[in-house]
Amino acid sequence: MACISYGDGPYANTRWKGVVISRGDGGRTSSDAGNYKYYAGSACISAPGQCLDVEGISPSWTSVKLNIVHCG
Repeated sequence: MACISYGDGPYANTRWKGVVISRGDGGRTSSDAGNYKYYAGSACISAPGQCLDVEGISPSWTSVKLNIVHCG
């Protein structure tokens, strides 16, 4: 099982945050978003032997995305 969480900005400040995790082959995707005090997530998928795509989205809709990571 592969999981991801994402935090943005000052902690103890409730703001919108989002997180997405998916299999690099375009298979399964899991996400979580909302107004959280600390972290969005965790979002989890089963991905044995697969690479992952992960993304964190901040309140200003700035996205940090990493493709084809944590292969294996």
